[in-house]
Amino acid sequence: IDAERMGKYESYTQVFAAFIDPVYKECAMDRAKTIIERFYMCMEKNNITVCRNYSDWINAKTAVKAFLSLEGGEPIQSLSDLHELYDMGVRMIAPTWNFKNQLACGINEEQETGLTSFGREIIKEMNRLNIITDVSHLGQKSFYDVAEISEKPLCASHSCAKALNGHRRNLTDEQFKIIKASGGVVGVNYYTEFAGNDISDVVEHIKHFMSLGGEENIGLGSDFDGVESLPNGISGVQDTEKLIKMLPYSTEIKEKIAYKNFARLITML
Repeated sequence: IDAERMGKYESYTQVFAAFIDPVYKECAMDRAKTIIERFYMCMEKNNITVCRNYSDWINAKTAVKAFLSLEGGEPIQSLSDLHELYDMGVRMIAPTWNFKNQLACGINEEQETGLTSFGREIIKEMNRLNIITDVSHLGQKSFYDVAEISEKPLCASHSCAKALNGHRRNLTDEQFKIIKASGGVVGVNYYTEFAGNDISDVVEHIKHFMSLGGEENIGLGSDFDGVESLPNGISGVQDTEKLIKMLPYSTEIKEKIAYKNFARLITML
């Protein structure tokens, strides 16, 4: 993605993730602050509105809007850390990337221990602050622990269907139904290892979630600039419209998948 291509849409919203690579584990909060400072500089330079709530988003005067998320909860060592990140504009948090930390277990851990007691405390406080919980990278036990205690809609910001591709990062039908029951949304990922090698494979993942009654619960997760390869037919943000046009649904349903389902989530912010 880049500002030029996003700006060619009449309206475009992107969630930007401050990703905490495990190599920064010992200085995670400093790393997060560095990334977030750079984020705000880039947004201002490119005339992109940073939104902290639904009102900011609906009233934005720019074509391109942005929300800030945190991928990997390593910076959160206390409740005050969570509050500081909230004050910096973070409105979605994935408690883990692929590995274990002080909050939970990521999907690549063989011995999955679920949410820690501190992780449970953080999820509850995220609920209170209306920070969206992103379950995309959580291990299965951690996922079910979050689903049990969270009182707010869940989000899998960039995940595909395990029924179509057995990669461990993908969601089972049961997990999708839990997210659906919470009123949450799954953003379908475009990564070839999760989705497949062609844009039509991404369409199939959307169709599968639709077959589970997900009309109100599917969005576009892309993972642009977070993946090593994209399917044939998707080379960047300019192909988002192409993907939407390929969906075999009414204009109303396409609009839900394109933005309205995620818009419903941000009304809670």
